[in-house]
Amino acid sequence: MIVVGITGTIGSGKTFALNFFKSKKLPTFSADKEVKKLLEKKYVKEKLKILFPEVFINKKLNKRILRSLVFNDKKKLRKLEEFIHPIVGKEKNLFLKKNKKKKIVFLEIPIIFEKKSQKNYDYIIIMNTNKKLQFKRICNRRDMTYDLYKKIISNQISNKKKNKADFVIDNNKSKVETTKILKKTLKKIISTEL
Repeated sequence: MIVVGITGTIGSGKTFALNFFKSKKLPTFSADKEVKKLLEKKYVKEKLKILFPEVFINKKLNKRILRSLVFNDKKKLRKLEEFIHPIVGKEKNLFLKKNKKKKIVFLEIPIIFEKKSQKNYDYIIIMNTNKKLQFKRICNRRDMTYDLYKKIISNQISNKKKNKADFVIDNNKSKVETTKILKKTLKKIISTEL
């Protein structure tokens, strides 16, 4: 089984790339989607009530406040990661086990390099975009502010430093152009492994 990691900073097009591979009927896993699912689970909310009681308004978890809280305080971010990351890791391992007979799988993991986990992947794809376009994409997201965007970016390694990737995909042009590059990348990975 070929394990391909897709990474990049916020708004760089990781989900777009993952959805392309998914459209080709290839197994895909998204760490971000797993986190969103986890935040809906009762046991996770109960733990968060203990860790961050201030993010609950009228007994409901306010994700906007949680995001703002952890990205403004590195200790709180670390505390959240120490709780959430092992659960996401278990889900990732279950995905890999379930698909162990498949030829190739794709995992969207935003923090491959930050967590120094590149050895877990046969290939790493970095989605790359310029700051202007990145900010434009991010600002279209609900509850996103410029300050929060800057805080999130400061916690991610810039694409320039990620020179150990196997493929850097320029996502500054149209979706059609990016799709063409993703098709070529998929062909290259498969042909290399034959």
